[in-house]
Amino acid sequence: MLDGAAQESTLSELIKLLAVIVWPATLLICVLTQRQRISRILSALTLLAESANKIKIWQVEVEKTVQNSIDNEVEKAAAQALPHRTSEIPKNETLAAARVETLIASIPNQPARENLTESVRQKMLSLAQEYETTRATMPSGKDRTGTMNAVVARMRTLAIAAKPFLKEFSESRTSAGTRLCAIVILQISPDRRYIEWLGQRFHEEMPFIFYQTSVALMQAVRDIGVQNRDQLSRVIADAIGVIESYREGAPDRNTLNVLRGAQKALEIAPHDE
Repeated sequence: MLDGAAQESTLSELIKLLAVIVWPATLLICVLTQRQRISRILSALTLLAESANKIKIWQVEVEKTVQNSIDNEVEKAAAQALPHRTSEIPKNETLAAARVETLIASIPNQPARENLTESVRQKMLSLAQEYETTRATMPSGKDRTGTMNAVVARMRTLAIAAKPFLKEFSESRTSAGTRLCAIVILQISPDRRYIEWLGQRFHEEMPFIFYQTSVALMQAVRDIGVQNRDQLSRVIADAIGVIESYREGAPDRNTLNVLRGAQKALEIAPHDE
C-alpha cells in the first residue's frame, strides 16, 4: 500500500492531469454546442470591422475633399488680390474666410476637424515664411508689395479658422511673418484684448506691417469701437505720431489715411449709453 506522502503526490498529479484535460474539453464542448451562435458572433464582428474600415475611408476622403476646397479658396484669394489703398477688406476674402470656417465645422468627426485645424495652422506658418522670404529677396517696390498683398489675401481666407492660434502667433518674438498672421486674424475678428498689442506694432515692425495693422485698427473701430473708444483713440493717435515721424523713409500715405479715417470714425461714432 502507498504511504500517506505517496498518496498525496498521486492525488496532486491526478488533479493536474484533470486540469489539463478539463479546459480543452470544456472549450470543445462549447464550440460543438454553440457553433451556430459563435458563427453569428464572428460574422457580426467581421461586418463591424468592414463597416469601421469603410467609415474610416469615407472620413479620409471627406477630409481630403475639404482640404482641397480650402486650398482652392486660398489660391483664389491670391489670384484676385489687389493693391490695398483703403481700409476696406475685399468682400471676396471675408466670404472665403467664412466658407473655410464652415467647411471645417461641417466635419462631424472631431479628430478630422482637429487635423484640418492643425493644417490651417501649418498653412498660416508657411505663409508667414513666404512673406519673410519675399521681403528679404525682392527689391522694394510695387512688385514686392503686390506679392506680399497676395500673401495677406491668402492669410485672410484662413483667418477665422486660425483664430485659435491668435495668442501663439501674436507672441512670436522671432518671426515678423507669424506676427503678421495675428494681425490678419484681427482684421477679420477684432479683439479688444489685442488693441494695445496692435499699437505696439508701430514701434517694432516694418512699413508693410504698419499698413496691415492700421487696417486691423480700423476694423476694431467699426466692430468694437463704441465699447473701447478711449483705448482705441489713444492707440490710434500714438500710431499716427509714429508714422508722421518715421525716419527710415517718407511716411506712408496709405497708412496715414487709414489711421486718420479710423480716428474720424471713432469721433463720430455714437457714444455707448
